[in-house]
Amino acid sequence: MGVSISDIKYLVERPDILGFKLETIRKDTEFNTLITDVKQNGIKIENYWIKCNKDTGECEVVDDNTNNLVIVNFLKKTIIRYITTKL
Repeated sequence: MGVSISDIKYLVERPDILGFKLETIRKDTEFNTLITDVKQNGIKIENYWIKCNKDTGECEVVDDNTNNLVIVNFLKKTIIRYITTKL
């Protein structure tokens, strides 16, 4: 993919700087299985857990403070931020 883990952290915080399209999706349910997988198999940089897949060109990022899931797709230059809401 040609980016470092610290670049992914910066990209999640400021997607507009590198020309990525940001989409926010609110969900009533949590992504517990995927979030747990990222935390168990990913790398922690400050308050972010990051797990990347070179084959799909995607990185899954979990914010440790909010437990929100972010998927960065480098092929499509999109970032999808899943925010859990409490009803």
